Amino acid sequence: MPDRPVLYLIDGHAVAYRQFFALPEAAFSTKSGEVTNAVYGFTRILIDILQEKRPKYLAVTFDAGLSGRDETYADYKATREKMPDSLDQQLKRIHEVVDAFNIPILKLDGYEADDVIGTITRQAEEQDVDVLIITGDRDILQLLSDNVRVQLPAWKNRPDVVYDIPKFVEKYQIQPDQLVDLKALMGDSSDNIPGIRGIGEKTGTKLLLKYGTLDNVYANVDEIKGAQHKKLVGGKDDAYISQELARIMRDLPIELDLEACVTQDFDFNDISPLFRELEFRSLFDRLESYNMNQLPLFAVSSDDDGSFGPDEVAENVVVVQDKDTLDALVETLNNAEHIVFDVETTSIDQMSADLVGIALAVDEKTGYYVPVGHKNALGDQIGIGFVLDALQAPLTNPDIPKYAHNAVYDLVVMQRYGINVSPIGFDSMLAEWVRDPISKFLGLKNFARQELNIHMTDISDLIGSGKNQKTMAEVAIDYAAKYAVADGVVTLQAVKFLREELEKDGATELFQTVDMPMVPIIADMQRKGVVLDVPYLNNMSQELEESIVALEGEIYELGGIGAFNVNSTKQLSEVLFDEDKLDLPKEGISKTTHGFSTAQSTLDTLRGTHPIIEKIEEYREMTKLKSTYVDALPELVNPKTGRVHTSYNQTGTSTGRFSSSNPNLQNIPIRTELGRAVRKAFVAPNGYKLLAVDYSQIELRIMAHISEDKTLRAAFAEGQDIHRATAAAVFDIAPEDVTYEQRSFAKRVNFGLMYGMGSYRLARESDLTLAEANQFIDTYFERIPGVKKYIDETEKHAQEHGYVETLLGRRRYFRHLQDGKTTGRRVGGELRAAINMPIQGTAADILKIAMIQLHDKLNNSNLGTSMILQVHDELVLEVPDDTLEETTALVVETMQNAYELAVPLVANAEAGQNWLDMHTVAV
Repeated sequence: MPDRPVLYLIDGHAVAYRQFFALPEAAFSTKSGEVTNAVYGFTRILIDILQEKRPKYLAVTFDAGLSGRDETYADYKATREKMPDSLDQQLKRIHEVVDAFNIPILKLDGYEADDVIGTITRQAEEQDVDVLIITGDRDILQLLSDNVRVQLPAWKNRPDVVYDIPKFVEKYQIQPDQLVDLKALMGDSSDNIPGIRGIGEKTGTKLLLKYGTLDNVYANVDEIKGAQHKKLVGGKDDAYISQELARIMRDLPIELDLEACVTQDFDFNDISPLFRELEFRSLFDRLESYNMNQLPLFAVSSDDDGSFGPDEVAENVVVVQDKDTLDALVETLNNAEHIVFDVETTSIDQMSADLVGIALAVDEKTGYYVPVGHKNALGDQIGIGFVLDALQAPLTNPDIPKYAHNAVYDLVVMQRYGINVSPIGFDSMLAEWVRDPISKFLGLKNFARQELNIHMTDISDLIGSGKNQKTMAEVAIDYAAKYAVADGVVTLQAVKFLREELEKDGATELFQTVDMPMVPIIADMQRKGVVLDVPYLNNMSQELEESIVALEGEIYELGGIGAFNVNSTKQLSEVLFDEDKLDLPKEGISKTTHGFSTAQSTLDTLRGTHPIIEKIEEYREMTKLKSTYVDALPELVNPKTGRVHTSYNQTGTSTGRFSSSNPNLQNIPIRTELGRAVRKAFVAPNGYKLLAVDYSQIELRIMAHISEDKTLRAAFAEGQDIHRATAAAVFDIAPEDVTYEQRSFAKRVNFGLMYGMGSYRLARESDLTLAEANQFIDTYFERIPGVKKYIDETEKHAQEHGYVETLLGRRRYFRHLQDGKTTGRRVGGELRAAINMPIQGTAADILKIAMIQLHDKLNNSNLGTSMILQVHDELVLEVPDDTLEETTALVVETMQNAYELAVPLVANAEAGQNWLDMHTVAV
């Protein structure tokens, strides 16, 4: 007997409501500030169903009233909080999504979605159709039958649970049709259904297991004795009202039209503009890849809205496979106004990847692909040396600007193969980041789809993914050519679009004078790398291993139950809290699925209560240090250069700071003696020294400049210890009378206020009460009023204009602060970020200016010095021993004069054979 068809019914309100609270608003919003967390979550579930289940029938229901239950019981759902405005707005968007997918919406004015579902479910069963209801409302479980199942979300990140009758009985003991009577007895606080006071789920279940129905309970109420009898008799009216409120209606005046619910083909171009507007990047990728594999379910056209499909971007694709074509290409490049270049390689590691092909474009219609490293195609490729010699002149012509997307990667690869592509005139990824530093569309394909309405082939479509992934070298030349040429041509279109956007935002000068000049500097730093003392790390690893084993023994002994896995959250929680031996306080400790939390915040709370806590903290520091740095760093030494090469990401933060990855050399530990020992592994080669120069309190100096605070400015102008001067002002004492504790406290507040620290955090991180913390901050602002003025004015500007900016005009947008609807914790977080951004962002801008000036000076000198590391406010250089003094003076002078502030910039220099053992270098 064939399987019965299934109607998938999505409870729109319930699913949207749950997704709204499950997904953070901050992570799901558009550039314009529209919150999309509920829409995103709902749409993701909808696509899951379409792709994984491929249902024959599908419909979505929504609430349109209370089905008269509020007339039966005036307080029905009265305790529910008003729907958040942002969710109410998103429901309209969800309707748009459902319409775009050509899915029918079932609702009836005046009625709840539950009752629509109940009625439609009954009619579907009568038409020999099974039903799967996707909801977040457990009331729907009363509809379970042999032909009806209900899918409910599980707790946290576990898979959703699909209930049928056996699973329901296993969980609740009773039958699904008894759920209404259980609600009648116990009530339901979520819907404000009263039930019988004093009757809970356990008692209600026992009564129904014995008597079957609410009517039978009351038919036999006299045999029920004691307090239970009294509760039942006194609450009879409430029980029957509750029964009426809890029962889902199944006879509404709405008809199921199965033909209308057939999963229809939908036009991809109806969904595409909506997804672009909602900025659903990842969902777009899923839908687009599925579309390519599942036609004709998803219909795609490339001309209805003027969009281009994959491989249709360039009108002409020229594959350069012979000398005549190469000569013609070189002539075209030599006469070009600009050249877009893009490399295809065997991996994403720019220092080890092999060059497979070079894509070039000079206009938006024609793209060129020069294959040089495709396997099994030797006869179809010109020798790589011949190609590189031919391209050398046009790609280094100083009069022809070169464009790229993520130019650093392409530049480093080309430099490794002997062509220092220059000048780099425009990086479209960098431009998109300058335009919006929290953009979700830095990737070329996401950007093209979002802003240019161009759908490009994803790299995984060529090389696959996971275990079956191959390299670009194994892709046929023709396919690789179309893919690579599309990158080049689209980059040119992106440049044109972004130039206009930057001009409109007044960001052109910042982009051209600060960010673009950094591209070749970053490339040089990444190629240079840093020497690592591998034997030192190997010895350190062995010592750490011995210490870790010893620590484990101490922890076992202190735990009092023998050996266990210290890294297991569950086992550690049991040792700390489930045994009475340790007698650790549990009040205020949060719980997880594995028991009481063992997170660092918990250990902070418990510090000093038992010696095992400090041992666990020490154990965690050692194991993390060993795995993250001591054991990992030697594996990252490049076998060809013998150095470690980090990747600097200029677009990795929202403030303008660099980020570092593979490995992250900006995060080498410095706070503990053990952590600092890792720095000793970073060394200078023989005949060289490492020179580290960092700005002294640059963010506080910028605060003094922007806030115009007289106390801060005077302290910096006179070369005073700023934290001592602040403490003296706040405590109203002479600087020489400031104690160590008072200075430390003032230092914490000086830096904390720049990050939006409030009195709660100050109290939490000190021994002050909340009232004392409030008083201290009030006094601070009274004595140093410029800081308070800066904070107030910055918050106001962010709320009124939706952005803040650095002294050089770098903006970060906070559009949620403008809508007036965002409240609570999110507003606090946005305001703290807004306070910090102009300070930290300006510091980042100043360091970039210093690096640009220094790079030029070093290139025009005979000092033999290279910049090798950048760590926030610090530069590390590799300097020959005999030019150390001259180089130090040059670096310090350049950094201190990079940008004029109302207070002096100060740079401190240290040098040594390694990054730990350094001595001050006087200038």
